[in-house]
Amino acid sequence: MKDNRSKTALEIEEDEELAKFMAPQQLQHHQSSKHNLPISHQVELRGHSKAIGCLALDPSGSRLLTGGFDYEVKFWDFAGMDVNLRSFRTITPCDGHQIRSLEYSMTGETFLVAPGSSQAKIYNRDGFEVCEFAKGDPYLSDMIHTKGHVGSISKAVWNPQEKDYLATGSADSTVRIWNVTDATKQKSIIKLRNSRGTKTSVTTCCYSPNGRSIVVACQDGSVQVWNTQSALNRADQVIREAHPQNTHTSSLSFSEDGTTLLSRGGDDTLKMWDFRNLKKALHVWGDLPNFYEQTEAIFSPDSSIVVTGTSVKKNEGQGSLHFFNSKTFEHVQTTEISNGSVISLLWHKKLNQILVGSSDNDVHVLYDPSVSHQGVLLSVVRAPKKKELNDDYLERPIHNPHALPLFKAPPSAKRRREKDRKDPIKSHRPDLPVQGPGYSGRLGSSLTQHIMKNIVKKNDRNEDPREAILKYAQEASENPYWFKVYQNTQPQPVFDYTEEEEEEEEEEKKS
Repeated sequence: MKDNRSKTALEIEEDEELAKFMAPQQLQHHQSSKHNLPISHQVELRGHSKAIGCLALDPSGSRLLTGGFDYEVKFWDFAGMDVNLRSFRTITPCDGHQIRSLEYSMTGETFLVAPGSSQAKIYNRDGFEVCEFAKGDPYLSDMIHTKGHVGSISKAVWNPQEKDYLATGSADSTVRIWNVTDATKQKSIIKLRNSRGTKTSVTTCCYSPNGRSIVVACQDGSVQVWNTQSALNRADQVIREAHPQNTHTSSLSFSEDGTTLLSRGGDDTLKMWDFRNLKKALHVWGDLPNFYEQTEAIFSPDSSIVVTGTSVKKNEGQGSLHFFNSKTFEHVQTTEISNGSVISLLWHKKLNQILVGSSDNDVHVLYDPSVSHQGVLLSVVRAPKKKELNDDYLERPIHNPHALPLFKAPPSAKRRREKDRKDPIKSHRPDLPVQGPGYSGRLGSSLTQHIMKNIVKKNDRNEDPREAILKYAQEASENPYWFKVYQNTQPQPVFDYTEEEEEEEEEEKKS
């Protein structure tokens, strides 16, 4: 880092240029630090509607990702932004789930997202989904038989040494190691247990810098170390009472050399551990309120400073950053950030700038022009693009009722649906029923009905049905075509006419 005792004429000119382009509400000056902390200037990146839970910068430090409780991931390009500091792209990995973890890969070509659901996702640099990891079967009690997580993912991290491997910790009491070439099933699984041998949720996890160990913090307050080169049947080291039981350990972070570990607890403490001997904490910093499950604690790029944020209740103070010396454990400085709680932290090595995600929905970028490089410095000195005369007319639609069909705007999808609905052929509409007076459900008469009515005359009403049947009786008796087989077997009817003859004689006598 450069010595900040005196400023050259060029540096003074740069500060004047910064003040010229920066908006008053975006530029804040803090007291200079004797430890050369990059906190003299502060700008705010606005765009989210809820708290910022996680941050990620690519290895080059040119592109920033911010994940919020509003289920969105926003893209920020320092080299392409002007003084307005606006994001250029927004994606929603899983609607209804807040973003729990974001991290770029070693190459910066892809980034890993844990959206709070049971499935982590990988996106490319431009924000297009590359793969989605499998979901497990929630009806299986033994988590080793499932192909993926069945509970919400609390943390997802890349292996720092092998670019194709990553680990995800979940509330289903497992940490699963994946290979990005096969997202259908995890490569290996770690089952977490408390002191009684029952399941305990994973609150956060991280790889050691050499990639040989995974450190896992659990809901029972324990911190467990697992060797990735073993069968993952037993933990190498376990700190059962690292933090109180049923408190949410929100962050685990290693120093650059991998010998020191930080754990940020839900008991308002920050503990430093010697990774070579985890029996007792090296130091405990207290009175650091923590209300969020993602509050982070990190090392500076050279591991000489430890920094963490504090939480505050609404309208009851300001969230602040606390800096501590990692060697002497003394308090170095406290910097107030905003009226909201400090949640996510990022201190990039190449940029030497501190990025802070807070509950006031903004990302605060702290820097010092004398010791920081590129990053937001490229944006704050770039004036907004001047609008040209034709810019306002290029995006406006041209309405001309007498234009040729070639220049007419195509109808909207709603208008096309309404038009197709009225077309009986395209809509396959059946024949509508006939309403009103008519004959057999039809009004009027067709050509066939008219011809039949004039040619065929119906005389059934004027004909006696009995006579119509008996006129064939003589022909049937003479030429019995249908009843010929019954002539030899059919009995002859014998009628008694005596009563009729007596009645006729009596009537004759009376007359």
